[in-house]
Amino acid sequence: MKIYKSIPSLITSGNLICGAIAIFLAFSNNLEFAVYFVLLASVFDFFDGFAARKLNAVSEFGKQLDSLADLISFGFAPSAMIYVFIENNEILPKNFSYLSILLVLFAAYRLAKFNTDESQTTEFKGLATPGMALFIMGIVYPKSLGLISTEQIFLNKIFIIACLIILPVLMVSNIRFFSFKIKKFSFKNIVWQLVLLIFGIILLIIFGINGLAYLIILYLALSILKNLTTKKTI
Repeated sequence: MKIYKSIPSLITSGNLICGAIAIFLAFSNNLEFAVYFVLLASVFDFFDGFAARKLNAVSEFGKQLDSLADLISFGFAPSAMIYVFIENNEILPKNFSYLSILLVLFAAYRLAKFNTDESQTTEFKGLATPGMALFIMGIVYPKSLGLISTEQIFLNKIFIIACLIILPVLMVSNIRFFSFKIKKFSFKNIVWQLVLLIFGIILLIIFGINGLAYLIILYLALSILKNLTTKKTI
C-alpha cells in the first residue's frame, strides 16, 4: 500500500483526537477550549474527504473511520458540552441534564443512515452531525466576543429543552439540507451557499462564536426555502 494513501486516515485521526480532547476539556469545565478543539476537528473533517478524493484514496475503511471520528467529535463532544453547560448554570431540574445523551444517540443513528444511503452526494437528508455540533458550540461558548450578548436566550429553560428535542429529530429527519459539495460550478449551483456564507459572516460579527447557533437556524431556514422553491420531493 502506498504511504500517501494513508494521509486521509491520518487526517481523520486528527479529527478523532481533537474530539476526544474536547470531551476531556468539557468534563474539566473548560468549555471554551472544548469548543476550539471541536472547531479544529471540523477542519480535519473537511480535509480528510478532500484529501481522499484528490489522492484517489477513497476506501471503505476510511469511510468507517470517518464516521467513528464524527461520532466522537460531533456527537459525544457536543453532548458532553451541553450536559456540563446545563449542570453549571443549573438551567434544568436535577437529572434533566441527562437528556443531552439524546444528541449522541441520534448522531449515531444519523451517521448510520448516512453510511447506508448512497443518494446523499450533493445534499444531506437530515441535519449533518457537524451542523448539530456547531449549534451546540454557539450555545455553550462562555465568552461573548460579538457586538451583542445572547446569554439570556441561551440560559432559557424552554430554549434548552427545545434544542435537546428538536436537534435529534432534525438529524434523523428527511429534510434535505444543501451542502458545499458542488459538482458543477456555476452561480445557480452556489447561490444558496453564498447567501449562507454572507449572512453567516454577518452573524459571527454581531454575535461572535455564539452566532454559530443562529447560523444553523439560518441554514435550516434556507434549506427549507430551497426545497420549497425547487419543488423537489424530500
